[in-house]
Amino acid sequence: MYRFAWGTFTPAPLATFLTVVLVALAQVKVNITNAYAGSLAWSNFFSRLTHTHPGRVFYVVFNVAIALVLMEAGLVSTIQTGITLYGVLACAWIGAILGDVTICKPLGLSPALVEFKRALLPDFNIVGLGAWGLAAGLGMAAYLGVFGIYASAYAPFLTLAAACLTAPLLAWLTHGRTYLARRQPADWNSRPAMTCVICEHTFEPEDMAPCPAYGGTICSLCCSLDGRCRDRCKPVSTRMNRQMAAPLRILPPALRRRVMAPGGRFSLMLGGITLGLGLVAWRMGQPWNGTVLLVFVACAVGAWLLVMAQEGRRTATHETLHQTRLLMNEIRARRRTDHALKLAREKAEAASLAKTRYISGISHEIRSPLNAIMGYIQLLQHDARLPPERHKALGIMRESGEHITSILSGLLDISRIEAGRIELHADTIALPAFLESVAQMIRPQAMARGLNLIWQPGYLPAVVTCDEHRLRQILLNLLSNAVKFTRRGSVTFTARWHGQIAEFIIADTGPGIAEEDYGRIFEPFERGSGSAGVPGTGLGLTITRLLTEILGGELTFTSTPGAGSRFRVRLMLSDRQVELAPQLPAFPVGYDGPLRTVLVVDDNAEHRLIMREILERCGFVFEGAESGTECLDRLPFVRPDLLLLDLSMPGMDGRDLALRIRQSPFAAVPIMFLTGNLVESANRHVPSLDDCPVLGKPVNLSVLVTEIGRMLDLSWNFPTVDTAETADGPTIPATALPEAEREALLALLNGGNMRRVRERLLTLQTENPALREAIAPLCELAAAYQLEALRHHLEPPAP
Repeated sequence: MYRFAWGTFTPAPLATFLTVVLVALAQVKVNITNAYAGSLAWSNFFSRLTHTHPGRVFYVVFNVAIALVLMEAGLVSTIQTGITLYGVLACAWIGAILGDVTICKPLGLSPALVEFKRALLPDFNIVGLGAWGLAAGLGMAAYLGVFGIYASAYAPFLTLAAACLTAPLLAWLTHGRTYLARRQPADWNSRPAMTCVICEHTFEPEDMAPCPAYGGTICSLCCSLDGRCRDRCKPVSTRMNRQMAAPLRILPPALRRRVMAPGGRFSLMLGGITLGLGLVAWRMGQPWNGTVLLVFVACAVGAWLLVMAQEGRRTATHETLHQTRLLMNEIRARRRTDHALKLAREKAEAASLAKTRYISGISHEIRSPLNAIMGYIQLLQHDARLPPERHKALGIMRESGEHITSILSGLLDISRIEAGRIELHADTIALPAFLESVAQMIRPQAMARGLNLIWQPGYLPAVVTCDEHRLRQILLNLLSNAVKFTRRGSVTFTARWHGQIAEFIIADTGPGIAEEDYGRIFEPFERGSGSAGVPGTGLGLTITRLLTEILGGELTFTSTPGAGSRFRVRLMLSDRQVELAPQLPAFPVGYDGPLRTVLVVDDNAEHRLIMREILERCGFVFEGAESGTECLDRLPFVRPDLLLLDLSMPGMDGRDLALRIRQSPFAAVPIMFLTGNLVESANRHVPSLDDCPVLGKPVNLSVLVTEIGRMLDLSWNFPTVDTAETADGPTIPATALPEAEREALLALLNGGNMRRVRERLLTLQTENPALREAIAPLCELAAAYQLEALRHHLEPPAP
């Protein structure tokens, strides 16, 4: 045809060439167009069916396979037969679409708009697939000559008409319920552009659908490709397995279960395969020969493998869903547990904070009167009018007061340690004197219970670095426990130091610890089985172990029931090659230079009274104020040289007052804080005022006077020793002791070995009866642990 057209106005060779070119261009255009359209169609098919996207690749393989079949089977006959069969199938599909568009939609039997989104469609539309299947079956029967030669010739037209009429009939029977699995909200298409939760691209609402599985909107392509959601957005009845099993509902339940079982499905598939092969063999006029039987066996094996694969996939899916549900339940349970733990933690923190505030307030209220008691005890210790025999009682009273202070300081240790808010300080400690003081503090408690306290110091460096308060707390807790739980016998306190490691051992002859209590004696509020009748809260060992670990040490113990217990503390205490500032030999009675004025600001009248007596005895001009406002008003008139401020005061507290003073013309006046608050005294500094020292109540007068002298750069004047008695006890003339003995005693005292000092004094009394009267007061001072007074009497008088 093309060659005839070109040949009417061109020569024959040119007409042939132009015909070839035209056919080539037309074929290229048609094939490219078909390849693009076909690949899109196959992509949509595979994305909906398998949730993958191999359509374009499969299109190439499909076309190559068709070409090979056509060449191998005979081009003309195969094309003739294939085109007819394709026409029947295509007419069935086109007829179903035509019936839906031209009949169903105008009659309202189907939705007005054609929907393509997977999120809104069921797996199978019974109207479309049913009309296509019935019409295709009718057309194939007509093509095979079941209805005669005329029906075979017009098979595609019969298929088209049957599909067009069957679609409205099925739509009427199903009331149009199988077109859509669910509907969009009424105003969905009027909404603005939306973002897909998977690909995060923005699309118009017509291409989007709400997705409950991912909790947002999803585009059509992502919805088609996703297979993990298992169509959670659609009703169960619209899924493929339910739709395929729907015709079986007419069967009895027992028979339906048998048909749906793996054996029943295999039997149905095998029956379909047998029927199909029989029809093919009947149509071809061939009997069931060996080839057909071989194909039958292969199809049967394939059917069984397919059923087994379905069962395996179903089992795996059910197990996966079961494990997923268990995991999600566990996640939800963990979230509920975490939420409950969070609420419980918040409540516990609130309760702990309330407890901390309460204990801090109670501590402040206790420390304020205790400060007056301890202050007057210290003043009486320096009163020359007091008989010497009363100094021992005052020393015990003072040690007891200091022990009460340490108990108050330990009230908040557990909560502060667990909250990680504890602070450590690198104090410089005269270790021998420090350990001797610890032993002397616990000695009255041991004597009251009829126990022998044995203090056994080994080699100890003169000065080490550690947190003095925490180390004292550790040792006192262990010693107090040993004394409390020991009914008879002794408590031995041993200390030795080697290679920067200090080892402290507290051994007792008490009942010991039962083996079943080993794991819980360090737990809070836990007490051993042998603690019946012994007072206590069960926090001592807990605090001790925590503090030991915080200091970088270890606490271990061994115990033998009925024989006693032995606790060992090992800490790293670095020695220091420094000389400590000498302590005040006595209470000063003045200082060199002009008179200095000290302004004390405290809302407690008793505290101001004791501070007045202390400061005036030292030679200061005392001024007092009971509030921060009064202090600011009096500053221009008083012009103090030093301010002693209480941190906890109603209204304006000490810190606010100090910050106000730092911004006034009196910013250069040195400030010292006095507080009864546990937290403030333990921190030893005030935020933004690090240059202002903090002393806790009850105030140690020696520390207070030493700190005042440092801040004001004072040179103290002390009372001269020229009477038979001094403020610290009787005076012993230096000539009363031989020079060698005096120097030996002074060396032992400076080394902190009080046990050796007492032993040496007793030896001198025994060996030299003439010195007994002179040594007796020294023995009293050593027994009362008045180290400074004893040193004052042993040192030679200044020339």
